[in-house]
Amino acid sequence: MLLTLDDRQTLDPAIGGAKAAWLAKGRQAGLAVLPGVVVPTAVSRSFIAAGCEQLERHNSGRARMTITSSELDGALAIELERATAGFSVPMVVRSSSLLEGSGEWSGAFTSYLDVHRGEAPKAVLGCYASMFTQHALERFNAAGISPQRAGMAVLVQPALDPDFGGTARVTGDGVVVTAVKGSPAPLVQGWEPGVQARVAGEAVRGEEALQLMGERRLRAVAGALTDARDMVGANSCEWAMAADEVWLLQLHKLVETAPSGRLAIPDPLTTDLAARLGRLIRRYPGPLGEQLVLPWAIGDPELAAVDAQPARLDPAESLHHATAQGQALAAEVWGLPKPDAAATAAKCLRDLRGPDPGPALAVIARLTPPDRARAEDALAALATVRTSLVEIGAVTHPGLAGHVDAGTARQLLSGKREPRLRGRIGFDRWDPFNAAVVAAHGAMVSGTSASHGIAFGRMCIVPEPARAEGFRPRDVVVGIYPEPGLGALLFDASALITTGGGPAAHLFESARALAIPALAATRIEDLVGSSLEHITTDWGLAVDGANGVVYGLPW
Repeated sequence: MLLTLDDRQTLDPAIGGAKAAWLAKGRQAGLAVLPGVVVPTAVSRSFIAAGCEQLERHNSGRARMTITSSELDGALAIELERATAGFSVPMVVRSSSLLEGSGEWSGAFTSYLDVHRGEAPKAVLGCYASMFTQHALERFNAAGISPQRAGMAVLVQPALDPDFGGTARVTGDGVVVTAVKGSPAPLVQGWEPGVQARVAGEAVRGEEALQLMGERRLRAVAGALTDARDMVGANSCEWAMAADEVWLLQLHKLVETAPSGRLAIPDPLTTDLAARLGRLIRRYPGPLGEQLVLPWAIGDPELAAVDAQPARLDPAESLHHATAQGQALAAEVWGLPKPDAAATAAKCLRDLRGPDPGPALAVIARLTPPDRARAEDALAALATVRTSLVEIGAVTHPGLAGHVDAGTARQLLSGKREPRLRGRIGFDRWDPFNAAVVAAHGAMVSGTSASHGIAFGRMCIVPEPARAEGFRPRDVVVGIYPEPGLGALLFDASALITTGGGPAAHLFESARALAIPALAATRIEDLVGSSLEHITTDWGLAVDGANGVVYGLPW
C-alpha cells in the first residue's frame, strides 16, 4: 500500500503527487534527496469524498473534523510505522497533491514538521483535512476545481536540524539563492525575508548572504540546483544545509509567465487634464462606463466628483434612460449626430489608451461640456442600474457593475437572463492608462521585487487572511506578511504587496505563476501617510514589479 522515493511508480505525479514525484526523480538520479515513504493518492480518495459530503451538508469545519477523527486502515498504519522505523525523529509529513506541481498552489496545504513515532497516521489525515481549510477551499473555488478531483498523496521523510535553509532558482545564466539561519520554514511561510545572493560564473554577489553563509556554501547550494536542472530539469528548489551538506527538500520546474516590461509614462499623461480624466475613468470603469458615460463625460472630467444617487425608476427603465441620455449628451458634447458622435468618441478613447495620447487629449480639451443637470440625471439612472445589478446577484459591489456590458445588463434587468454572480473580472484595457496616470501624478515608494509585470488597481488592505471581506476583483492586495492564506485572492487580484516577508515566500511563488506583479517589504505607510489600520481614503496603486516600486494616488 506504500511506496518509497526509490520506486518507479512514485515518478508518476498521479500516484505520488507532484512533490514526491519530483523528489523521486532527483533521488533516483543520484541527487542529495532524503529517503521518503509515500502514501499514494488512491488512499486519500475515501477520506476526501467523506470531507466533500460533510462540506455539502454542513461546513468546512465539519469536513475537517470528519477526516481527522477517522483512522487510516489498520494494515496501512502498521506498514507506515514499519517503513519509517529507520528514520530519525522527528519526521516531516508533507502534502503531495497533483496540484502542487503548479506554482499557483504553492503553500496551499499543510505540512507537519515535528512528527514523532506513532504520530505519522494522524499527520497523514491532517494533510487530507487541509484540503478543506477555508483558504484552500477559496483557492479551489477561484480555480474552478473540486477537492474531489484533486486527490492527495503524502510524503513522510526524516527531519533535518539544518544550520541554514532557503530557496534557490535558476535565473538567466546564474542562480539566485535566498537563505536564512536554521530551518527554511519561516522563509517559505512568509515570516522572514531572508538574505539573497546571485551566483553566476566566478561571481557571487550579495553581501548579507555572504556574511551569513560564506561563498563556499552559497556555491554549494547553487551547484546542487544546477545539477538538478541538468539531471532532472528542475529550475527551483527548497534546500537545507546540515554539517555543510546540501539537501534538496523540494524540486520544481516553475514557469514564470509575468511580463518583464517597465512602466511607461508618456509625457502627455503628466498634464492636469490627464489626471482628471484618470479619476473619471476609475469612477466609471469597464464596458458599461465606456458605453454609457465616457463618450460624453470626458467633456467635463469634474463629473467624477458627482455623488450620483440612484434614481427612483424601474431598473430596466433606468438603463434605457441612461442609454438615451448618454447618446443625446454625446451628440451635444461632440456637436455631431448621435451615430457619428458615438463613433468619434470611441476612436478618441482608443487613441487615449494608445502609445501617443497627446492628440486625443488635445481633442478632449476643446470639447463642449455637457449640460450639468442632464449629466447628473444620466449618472443617477446609471447608479440605479449598478445597485440593481448588485441586488439581483450579478455582481457583489456597485463598483464592479461597470464590468457588465450594456447588452448583458439589459437582459439581466429585464428578467430575460438568469443572474449568475460574476466573481472574476480579469485585465481591464484601461489598466495601463490608469497605471501611467497614477505613476505620473502620485507618490512613490520602493519595495523588493518579487514578481515582474505592471498592474493597476484599488488598494485593498488585508491585514490577515481571515479579514479579506473588503476585497474586490482586480484590487491590489496589500498584506502584512506573505501568508499562504492570501493565495485565493491572487486568482483575480491585480497585484500583491506585502509590508514584510521576502520574495522566497510560497505566496510570491503563486504570484509569479499567476503573472501577478508583486513586491515584498514595501513601506506602504510612507506612501499613503498613515498606518494601514487608520487609512480611510481609497487609493489607486500602480505597481511596477520589475523595478520594485509602487505609486499611489487617491482613488
